Amino acid sequence: MKNLYLVFFLISFSIVTVVSQDAEFTLIQDCVGCPELVEVPAGSVLIGSSENEIGRRKGERIKVTATIDQAFLMSQHEVTLGQFREFMEETNYKQIDAIWQEEVLVGCNYYDGKRYGYIANHSWKNPGYPQREDAPVVCVSWSDADAYCKWLSMKTGRNYRVPSAVEFEYATKAGSDAPWFWGTEPADACEYANIGDRTFAHKYPIRPSFPCDDGFVYTTAVGTFKPNAFGLYDMIGNAWEWTDDCYHPDLTNAPTDGSAWYEEDGGECIYRTPKGGSWISGIEWGRSAVRSRDGADYRSFMLGFRVVASIDK
Repeated sequence: MKNLYLVFFLISFSIVTVVSQDAEFTLIQDCVGCPELVEVPAGSVLIGSSENEIGRRKGERIKVTATIDQAFLMSQHEVTLGQFREFMEETNYKQIDAIWQEEVLVGCNYYDGKRYGYIANHSWKNPGYPQREDAPVVCVSWSDADAYCKWLSMKTGRNYRVPSAVEFEYATKAGSDAPWFWGTEPADACEYANIGDRTFAHKYPIRPSFPCDDGFVYTTAVGTFKPNAFGLYDMIGNAWEWTDDCYHPDLTNAPTDGSAWYEEDGGECIYRTPKGGSWISGIEWGRSAVRSRDGADYRSFMLGFRVVASIDK
């Protein structure tokens, strides 16, 4: 019996070195179908934005040094529709509907080119546009992402969780001091990100867009575009991604060590802070420093997540 267990473990757990462009990235996968993990190294980087940064929004963090003392693992890609489907089918997890001003919001938020609104028959299975199994799952809440992480933790014996906002931005920038991990040019975005571009603008002409063409209106397969220096894909664009931080209007006292910011200093934990922008994001919303404010049970057709995990089991 012990030998059978050992064989199962060896089959389920894999470490693979992948060559991507000019760098090598070692991927760790704890089980068949589990997210593939990349080690994010310890180090320091400037996060936030300068007051004159292109597209800067009110309330963004003023530039500050973030220092991560211990390396951690992050999924190389956003959690895909296929991966989330496996979780839902295996656990029979029941999603909680969001409540806004005493109104129960059934389904998923959608944008028709003029206005946003919840549509009852939209869900992670049908966000209102065709979804590939290898595209990022959307129409999932922070609560859903947290439940997925707890399931992975039980399944694999490794501690999985939703990343903190500092971890996410640190991993996004991958050592860069620019508004985007690829540099300062908005026109270069379409090599690295599925964002609001000229293709997108044909369907949604009233929304601002990047001056390039990535070829996609909605989400596409994870890993379609170039990775950043840490070997992470779609850290900007494709889908907004949940972070674990509770919402704070003022980021002056926010952590810089990678820890999540919860109720301290007036945190509103009924709201969380997605980062990274999505296929709908123009220059203003599609930058490393940008953040959103959404209810923990809110679901949107442009909002998904990825996971982080401990290096040691």
